[in-house]
Amino acid sequence: MFDTLEDWRDELERTKGNVKYKAVTTNEGYKVSEKLPLYFVVPICVSEESILKYEGRGIPIWCWSCHNGAALLKMSAFPKEQDDIASQTQKAFLDGIYKTISKPPYELLKMDDLSSSLPSLQDIQTAYTRFKQLFLIDNSTDFWATDVKWFSLLESTNWLEIIRRVLKKAIEVAECLERQQTNVLLIEESATDLCCVISSLVQVMMDSYSRTKSGFQSLIQKEWVIGGHGFLDRCNHLHKSDKEEAPVFLLLLNCVWQLVQQYPPAFEFTETYLTVLSDSLYVPIFSTFFFNSQHQKDASMSGESFKTQSGPFRFLTVWDWSVQFDPKAQAFLNNPFYAEKPKPDKSQRKTARFKVRYVLLNYFLKL
Repeated sequence: MFDTLEDWRDELERTKGNVKYKAVTTNEGYKVSEKLPLYFVVPICVSEESILKYEGRGIPIWCWSCHNGAALLKMSAFPKEQDDIASQTQKAFLDGIYKTISKPPYELLKMDDLSSSLPSLQDIQTAYTRFKQLFLIDNSTDFWATDVKWFSLLESTNWLEIIRRVLKKAIEVAECLERQQTNVLLIEESATDLCCVISSLVQVMMDSYSRTKSGFQSLIQKEWVIGGHGFLDRCNHLHKSDKEEAPVFLLLLNCVWQLVQQYPPAFEFTETYLTVLSDSLYVPIFSTFFFNSQHQKDASMSGESFKTQSGPFRFLTVWDWSVQFDPKAQAFLNNPFYAEKPKPDKSQRKTARFKVRYVLLNYFLKL
């Protein structure tokens, strides 16, 4: 669930990232930022003083480590409008971080500003709105009128083009990590929207564990729920304003669906699993996809209105599928054709690992 320090340390150990990165407790009590999780992972060279000084901004936060040591990181950008002295200080700090990450035994570092290389949230929302309109037909006359030019109308929504661009970006990042052995730093204003999409897709493509049910659920917890994606605003749960609404999480699920269709044996879960996960976004009994941050959830659930005679009220987690489905229905979430990746002998492990990753990368390049 990544709500404890032990979970982060276990993930570091699983990915062999604990040599160059460390889990920190600097934000306990949310003394650094209410937008950051209680625990997260940063390069060993980053000091607690730096995290406190810059309130978490401009700090490379670790997402995942490749088998060759290259790592995927994300970072929220500094505010653009500030005085020159502050800008120079922050630039010097960032230069020092970049040089430390890039020097031996660390790999090279490539920075990717997603706000300039991918569509904006407004573009994503507009495309999805147009896409939905294709299915909101009132009568048979309109149905047959749109049926004649269905594919051209679908293309004009730009929704599939956005999916293509996002998948292409994820493949580019995966190639940097795998083939070029280069650290990749994803940059975004808040690092909680497109950073979540790209980092999740890269891990799905490169890490076989993320293609299992438990691994994918852990990935969503790490990158989205604990990572601070604003589900409350992006899904417009309270219907207060649609200015912040954007189907960012649905975009991820759509991209993963494309990969499931292209290479079904690589995934333990099915398209039905992705569909019910999408539906669960709007089931109010679950707290998983209801808040903007871990702090907001903790603050909301600690209020008097959530106290009962037996203690604090506890929301259900969406990952307990028995709440929604009986065992027979849950079987539809599992892929019967899933081919679990075999574990080769130690003498063959390095060669086999390279071949499997190379085949997957080349397969995804054909999308």
